[in-house]
Amino acid sequence: METLTVDGQTIAANEIVGTNLEEILLNLMEHPSTSGRVIRRIFLNGEPYTEDVPHAALEVPRATIGSLTLDTLTMEDMGLNFLRTGPAYVETLLEALGKIVESFRLGDEQEANEYFLNFLEALHLLMSLLEQTRYVLGLWQGSDDESGSSLNQYLESLAELLTNVLSLQEQKDWIYLADVLEYEFQDSLRKLAAILPTLCHGGH
Repeated sequence: METLTVDGQTIAANEIVGTNLEEILLNLMEHPSTSGRVIRRIFLNGEPYTEDVPHAALEVPRATIGSLTLDTLTMEDMGLNFLRTGPAYVETLLEALGKIVESFRLGDEQEANEYFLNFLEALHLLMSLLEQTRYVLGLWQGSDDESGSSLNQYLESLAELLTNVLSLQEQKDWIYLADVLEYEFQDSLRKLAAILPTLCHGGH
């Protein structure tokens, strides 16, 4: 590795150990220059780099890395960025939910359940990011949504709804499950999309 740059600042490549890209990135995030920051973008040998599958960076040997450039964000900026972009992420979940409902109603339970599993994984990621953002921005008290419920109350209601949905899936009550997903779960996600931008003003 010839050149290593973080936010425009050059770091001596020999300061960072690692035999592959993943190890290098992990060690970089422990470097004093990146303390309290998260990676926003990676440029590998001058080209944008993203992982197609988890841990794909393990398959990128150090010897193939000529240059590595990182753009980072503070944890606070990451949280605010999530609150701004979160509604778009929720919209993709709503689109996926529509396809799941259609598959259940058409009687294609196997396909619907496969889609639903992917949906739940994406929802779990969204909730994890929201939890991190609440902590970083000090949003433990939450912010009132349009119905007057706090963020905490909203998340509790979403958790109850999710429990009900999983119970219906376990019971294989596909038509009722489709109804709950369409009329209750979609409405709940739309409320979340409306809440997220308002929280930008609730942090410290």
